[in-house]
Amino acid sequence: MKNTFKFLFALGFVLAISACDEEVAFDALTSAPEAGSTYYLQFLNASKTMETGVTEAGGLVEATSTVAVSLMGMPSDQEITVNLTPDAANTLTSSMYTLSANSIKIPAGKTSGSVSFSTKAASMPVGQTLTFTLNMDAGEHNSPSATGTKLTYKVKRIEFCPLVNGIADLVGSWSGTDGQGDYTFPSQVTSAVNGTKLAVSGLSVGFINGFWGEEVIEGGSFDMTVKGNGMIEIPRQYIYTTTYEGDPYDYEIMGSGKWENCGTSPKLILTYDIYYPGDEKGLAASYASYLGGVTYLKAELTLSGTKSAEIRDFLNTVQNVVNKKVVK
Repeated sequence: MKNTFKFLFALGFVLAISACDEEVAFDALTSAPEAGSTYYLQFLNASKTMETGVTEAGGLVEATSTVAVSLMGMPSDQEITVNLTPDAANTLTSSMYTLSANSIKIPAGKTSGSVSFSTKAASMPVGQTLTFTLNMDAGEHNSPSATGTKLTYKVKRIEFCPLVNGIADLVGSWSGTDGQGDYTFPSQVTSAVNGTKLAVSGLSVGFINGFWGEEVIEGGSFDMTVKGNGMIEIPRQYIYTTTYEGDPYDYEIMGSGKWENCGTSPKLILTYDIYYPGDEKGLAASYASYLGGVTYLKAELTLSGTKSAEIRDFLNTVQNVVNKKVVK
């Protein structure tokens, strides 16, 4: 019993000290600002990695952040100004971002302030990670920690090159591979504009012939929805009719994919499956054990010829030369 009493006494003593500490901390946070009070300032969330985005329509989305400074110590009875200076070694240059102000104001009695940072993605190089460092100058009130007075962002413009002329930039003849695993075949595909869709012909012919053992006798074309942000949708629809032992068989296609336009020629990467009408599972999903366990077919295709944007630039150059000769 005596030991129990000693334990309870000790516990009560510890709790009393803890309560005192909490009261002191509370008083420090809620008491009125003091004239000439001692305080230090430092950045909040001083290190970030960011990437710009792209809308479904293909527009650029800026990377944004709040640059915040926090006061450590008693709030001041006067407004505090914290000067901000971009580092001379920044690779994210002044033309590639905006800062809402070059200093942060902390109102009297408050403990933090902020400004806004935003990229200018259109002025940034594609796919390169750039560094943005901001230095704080609050004089004698700078944080004693060197990392507290330096903010560093690593910023990258998403590696995305929009289509200059919409889906017209994806019209033409494509070559590559199509299928899955050991049953991947050379592929020759053509595309054309069909209203707001891209009509594709020739996809999966090698697979249905080489794996399924049936010859396409009719159809072979389907429509894809091409989005401005690089995504592709292939809604379920009829694709072709084949023949097997003299009998015709209809098939449907459904899938998705993406387009890329940053290289010398556009690329299509499509994942899909081929279905009997009414079936929930496609051929690849049903016979995945023959395809390395993969439940879908994949086509990787490159557009033949020169990108339309390059053709446009070439024609503009030729026109400029002609104009100069005319002026002479």
